[in-house]
Amino acid sequence: MQTEGDSPMQSVRPDWSITAIVYSDGAEFESFLREMTAIMAEREMRLAGLVQLSEKKPDRVKCDMHLRDLATGELHGISDDRGPHARGCVLNIDRLLGACEAAGAELSEQTDLLVLCKFGKTEVEGGGFRALIAKALELSVPVLIGVPAINLAAFREFAAGLALEIELPRLPSDRFAALECLLDCSSTVRDPYQSRGGSAVGAEVA
Repeated sequence: MQTEGDSPMQSVRPDWSITAIVYSDGAEFESFLREMTAIMAEREMRLAGLVQLSEKKPDRVKCDMHLRDLATGELHGISDDRGPHARGCVLNIDRLLGACEAAGAELSEQTDLLVLCKFGKTEVEGGGFRALIAKALELSVPVLIGVPAINLAAFREFAAGLALEIELPRLPSDRFAALECLLDCSSTVRDPYQSRGGSAVGAEVA
């Protein structure tokens, strides 16, 4: 498994099927992924997948969780309301699976990139986004996914050497430069903007 310390910007490199952004701060990564996918959409990249939107409630300890389908814009609520003092997992697995099925229906060979918010507990246990990732790989569609640092070992076992890992803090703070870095590292991603001759901002993982 290659990590960001192994010079992913080398001129001769394999085509990584999966790019994993490793993070420790969930809120920071959620914001990062929203900004990245917004820029990708502006560049007319054909996206599929799900990004998380967490909604804080003044009378709740836990946030309400929603997944936005990048292909359709549909918003899927995936959390249960277990009362104001709930502290454990509030994820509704059935709703998550419904969101995955809807996202999978939009995934095709014409998709430029599958974006998924998290390799989380459900994926560690063998469910969740795993089927979406498998379908993308079957279609030769590259995958971008967030991986909490605590789940990295389980993700590596699942990815079986197909993933390039980049730690979130090592990406440029400028979001446009960060996107260029991701596109350059993951050479399998199809970027319509660059194919039309758009000017790219050069960036490397520090």
